[in-house]
Amino acid sequence: MRPIRHRADALAAGLLVALTAVPTLATPAGGFYARDAEGWFWYREPPLPEPVPVVPAPSAEPPQAPVEAKPSEPLAEVSPGPAPLSAHWFRENLDTYRDRAIDDPSPENVAVYLHLQRIAMDKSSRFARVSERVVQGDPVLDEITRRPTANFGANLADKQASAAGDALLERLAGETALWFLFRSDCPYCDAQAPLLEALAQRYGFAVLAVSLDGAGLADGTFPAFEIDRGQAEALGVISTPAMFLARPDQGAVAPIAQGLLSLAQLRDRIVLAAVQAGWVSEAEASRLRAGSADRGSAAATLTALPEDPSALLEALRATVPPDTRPDTYQAPR
Repeated sequence: MRPIRHRADALAAGLLVALTAVPTLATPAGGFYARDAEGWFWYREPPLPEPVPVVPAPSAEPPQAPVEAKPSEPLAEVSPGPAPLSAHWFRENLDTYRDRAIDDPSPENVAVYLHLQRIAMDKSSRFARVSERVVQGDPVLDEITRRPTANFGANLADKQASAAGDALLERLAGETALWFLFRSDCPYCDAQAPLLEALAQRYGFAVLAVSLDGAGLADGTFPAFEIDRGQAEALGVISTPAMFLARPDQGAVAPIAQGLLSLAQLRDRIVLAAVQAGWVSEAEASRLRAGSADRGSAAATLTALPEDPSALLEALRATVPPDTRPDTYQAPR
């Protein structure tokens, strides 16, 4: 029994030496035996490795400077809307209330719209009444000053305008002549010739008739005609009958028409041609319109309008032509 025991003791001693020669794992402070509550087989997760910092690759572009924030712009001031119940307000809002009353015709919506409409009509009536008083007190604004509105007054104005026209045409007949270019196969020329002849006889115009095809008119009017020798081309005739107002002493020609005209149109066109040629002034021609001269050209000279109503009124009154401006002028009250 003694040798066996001796071998067991030797084996235990060898095992103890082998265990002490194996390197042990690092343990927390205090050692394994200080943590005997964990036991021999206690499970412990190994600590996680620390993350390796990632170094970014060098960029080919240089780093950009930080963008400075721009100061915010001040908000635009919102202009106040039109004054309530003003003309501007009604233009912008009355239709809205009307549409609301149509889409939802409740008693309230309809009453609101009708009240607004009544206010707008009352404002318009007040404007009309004041306009009537202002016009009556200002002869420049009163249309009766320009042309009578009563029937007998209008007839008298027409007679005066006609007499002024007759005097002007008689004067032009002594200074100018009428050129009449026609074709023998033109029916409009046949209709125009008697009217032109009657006008010439009434005012004393000399008429030079020129035939473009070498033949006379069918009814024999203007038998002493001339044959075209380039006059039509020089005057730019593209249609017949063609009529021109000529002034022999100046060698000037003014076009009247290239087409059929009535006797009244002939009168007006002759005066217009003389005005355009500078042989008659605008003031003389205005007497044929049975009304005072307009002031459109005088108003065009105003380069700026005063803000003050009184100064603006005086500036507008200054555009009245001298021959129609009253000698004594009182502002209407």
